[in-house]
Order: sequence, then structure tokens, then C-alpha cells
Amino acid sequence: MSTELHRIRRYELKYLVTEEQASAIREHVQGFCSLDSHSSPELGGYVVNNLYLDTPDLRFYWDVKFRRLTRVKTRLRYYGRRLKDSVWLELKYRQGSIIWKVRRRIAAEQWPGVLEPSVASTELPRFQDGSMSFEDVASLLGVEPVLHARYFREPWVSDIDDYGRVTIDRRLTGRMANGSYGLECEDRDLSYYDDPVTMGEVDSRVLLEIKVERMVPEWAIRLIRRFGLVQRGFSKYCYVIDRHRESEAFPDRQARHAW
Repeated sequence: MSTELHRIRRYELKYLVTEEQASAIREHVQGFCSLDSHSSPELGGYVVNNLYLDTPDLRFYWDVKFRRLTRVKTRLRYYGRRLKDSVWLELKYRQGSIIWKVRRRIAAEQWPGVLEPSVASTELPRFQDGSMSFEDVASLLGVEPVLHARYFREPWVSDIDDYGRVTIDRRLTGRMANGSYGLECEDRDLSYYDDPVTMGEVDSRVLLEIKVERMVPEWAIRLIRRFGLVQRGFSKYCYVIDRHRESEAFPDRQARHAW
């Protein structure tokens, strides 16, 4: 398989909305967006699997929790409930409100052989110019698998911008990886993390994200105002870890999700 490399510089705005709001937003964005071509026509989206890697002391987790202006995230991603022939190595770097995302597709059998162990470094790599690879960061910081998360994504792509996306994520499930580099995951091994009890809400919430290359375009401003959206930080990685810790303290709060 030939190497496929993507580099993206963008802004991300996140909102938690109800299913009722999500339905109304879907209808609204169809006036200027089309469903991502990779989506299943029957499902109206696709399943995303993320294997998050972090340092032994969970540096990436704590950087998000303390809202550090400069932070990095490493993860491996594949699409669908079952692992197929390829996976994506993804590197996300945040500086203030700007996010750089570098992703490269590799053959599934190359994982985890693309990583080579080395002595961890305390220096945070800079890779706005794309000079740092996923392997560079993994090696320098000594990361290892921490969490496998799975969710369903409904992705809408702007028809009027060079780059603009509205994604609606729901049915968030996950399990702790505990250092395992394995990618296959059965539904029965996953806990459901966006049910009303776990969310602490009267109903399930879904995550809405607006992703644009430049400052917020007019269509996004109208969307935000029309639905009274209030921006908030939300990390699936941190959220599942937090809820997992709660479920260990209160086992009856664990729930299983049926796909």
C-alpha cells in the first residue's frame, strides 16, 4: 500500500446538543452541505475507532484537563466495526485556538511495527511544518496505548468552502487498552459512555463539531445563532477516562451498548 499523507490546519468548535437539536441541525446544514462521500448511504455516516496513545504519566490527558495552550495528541484510527486492510496514524497539535492535524495511512499489518521503542523525552515536539511524524512523537515521548474508543459519526461537508465540516458524533463507547496494541475489539468489551446516566443529563447528548480552515465563516455563525449553541471543550479521550474511573468506584453505573 502506498503511503498517503494528509496535513490540515483548522479551527474546531465543539458543542453538546440533544438528539432533537441534532435532527434540526441536520436539516439546516443540508442547504449548503453534502454527506461525506465515505459515509454509508444506509446508515448516513460511519463508525470510527480510535486507539489513543499517551505517556506513562498521561501527559496528554493532563494537558487537556489543565487546558494548556500547547498540547499534542497521538492516536491510531480505522473506520467500521471491523478492522480492514488499512489504518491511519494521526498526530494532532494545538497552539491556542489553531489545530494542526497530520495523518498517514498505512497497511494494518504494519501496526505496531512502525514504532520503535526509545528513551522518552520531556521536550514537546513542534511540527507545524509537518517535519515531525507520528513515529517521532511516539518515540520521543514514549507513548503507549491507553484507550480504545468507538463511536458513530454523521459527517457533513461544506459545498461552499474549500474546507468546512459539520460532524455529529453519538453512541460513544470505549474500553481501557492497558498498553495493548491490539486493534480488534468486540462490542461486548465496550462500555457505553453517552447514556443519560453517564452524561448526567435527562437524555443522551451528541457531540457537534464545526471544523473550518479559517476564522468562523458566515454560514457557521448563522448556524450557531439559530440554534443558540454554546461552545464548550469536550475531549472524548478525557471524558471516557473520567467516566471509567467513576465506574470503577461505582460499578452499577457501567452500561453496555448494543449496536
